[in-house]
Amino acid sequence: MKLKVDRHRFIMDELKNNMSVKVSSLSEKMNVAEMTIRRDLQELENNGLLNRIHGGAKLIEDNLYNEKSHKEKQTINVSNKMKIAQKCGELIHNEDIIFIGSGSTNELIFDFIKDKNLSIFTNSLDIFLQYKDLSNIDVLLVGGRFRSKTGTFIGHFANKMMEDFHVAKAFVGVNGIYGQKLTTANEEEGKGIHIILENAKLKYITADSTKFGVQALYNFYNINDVDAVISDDDVSEEILNTYPNKIK
Repeated sequence: MKLKVDRHRFIMDELKNNMSVKVSSLSEKMNVAEMTIRRDLQELENNGLLNRIHGGAKLIEDNLYNEKSHKEKQTINVSNKMKIAQKCGELIHNEDIIFIGSGSTNELIFDFIKDKNLSIFTNSLDIFLQYKDLSNIDVLLVGGRFRSKTGTFIGHFANKMMEDFHVAKAFVGVNGIYGQKLTTANEEEGKGIHIILENAKLKYITADSTKFGVQALYNFYNINDVDAVISDDDVSEEILNTYPNKIK
C-alpha cells in the first residue's frame, strides 16, 4: 500500500473496528515496513486521531478527532496558513459578495483583502470583529447559539439565516480531509457549512497540508463538489495525485 493517505485510512478503519492495532500486524496487512507504520502512527497521533502505545496504537474513544481550541490553532502552522490566506486573497476581487467561515487560516485572509470594496457574510465572531470598522467593507454576522471553542454561531437560527443568503464565493475551513469526505469536529457547525456551500457559486476549502488523511467526527461535504482546496506548498505528490486538479 504505497499511498500514505490510503495507509492512514486503513489504520483508522482497523482502529474503529478493533479499538487498537499492532505495528507488526499493520505492517503485514499492508505489506510495508514497520518503520513506515510507526511514522504513520506518529502523524496520526499528532493530528489527534489516536494514542500510541507500546507496539501499536489505540483509538481515542471520546472522538475520532481531538479538536484543539481556537487559541491553540492560531499558533500552529502559521507560515503555511499565511500562504493559503494570500492565495485566497488573490481569488477575491472588488465588489465581491463572499462568505468567510471561522478558522485561524481564514482570519489571516484579512491582510490581503482589507483594502478592497467587499460585502462579507460570516458566522465567525472573530472574523466579524476584524472587518466591522472598515468603511469599505460591509460585514454581516449570522446570529444563533455561540460555540466558544471555535468562536462560531451555530444551530437552528444560524442555519435559517444562512439558507436565505447566496454568495459569489465561500471560503470555509475543515478539521480533516479523509478520502472524498470533508470533515469537521462538530455536527452543528458542519450542517451550517453545508448550507452555505450549497448557496455559493464558487466553493473554496481552506486546508493546510496536515489536514489530509484526517477524519473528524462529521462529514459535511464531498471534495468532488467544491471548486478547489486552497492549501500550502507542503502537500505531497501522492496527495496531489489523489485529488487531481483540485488542490491550489
